[in-house]
Amino acid sequence: MHQSLYSPLDRDLSLPRDARPGKSLQALTLLTLTALSLVIMRGLITGNWWFFIMLTWNLFLAWFPLGVVLVLRDLRQSGFRSKWLLSAGLAIWLAFLPNAPYIITDLFHIKNIDNTLLWFDTMSLFLFALTGLLVGLYSILIVHRMIRPLFGELLTWLLIVGSQFLSGFGIYLGRVGRWNSWDVLTRPTSLTKAIAYVYQDHLSLKLTLGYGFVLIVLYVAFYWYVEHDKRS
Repeated sequence: MHQSLYSPLDRDLSLPRDARPGKSLQALTLLTLTALSLVIMRGLITGNWWFFIMLTWNLFLAWFPLGVVLVLRDLRQSGFRSKWLLSAGLAIWLAFLPNAPYIITDLFHIKNIDNTLLWFDTMSLFLFALTGLLVGLYSILIVHRMIRPLFGELLTWLLIVGSQFLSGFGIYLGRVGRWNSWDVLTRPTSLTKAIAYVYQDHLSLKLTLGYGFVLIVLYVAFYWYVEHDKRS
């Protein structure tokens, strides 16, 4: 019998033929470049680069957790199977993961857009939000496949669901509390105090549950599509 050259973990981390990491990243890169071209065009036409600075920075933060898990996956497939490496990498990924769906909240700025730019800026905001969301979903899929052989199907799903509720909470901290992911390192005491007293704001629970639920449904739909396509 022919023996596969891949270990069970490597097979589990592999993607379907038409969704290999190269093609997936190429598609996400195409969306990113298209979104950037729109805000660059806006800046050149209007002389106002606020949209470019805001959206480009937010999209960079959305890409960061994907970059972390791609490096982590490559290291593990190269033989670096340290539990400390995995734990540290996933902790960094989780801390920055809310930045991906956070861009959806930038649609809030539509209400401040001048009528002459309304349709153009709406399209730009949507494209950035869509790109950030897909980047986040792709990073979750990689983590899902990475930890499934270690924790089993059920526990892995519980961890994924928990990460989405934490992302919902992270969106609340970012949009309402104006906290940033790097505050975990630069202002840990202040951030801890803010989280400790977050129960006083009823909006925190509503946003956490609301965004968490939607993010879970989006990922389940994304996962089902990819896995069905893989089996086909």
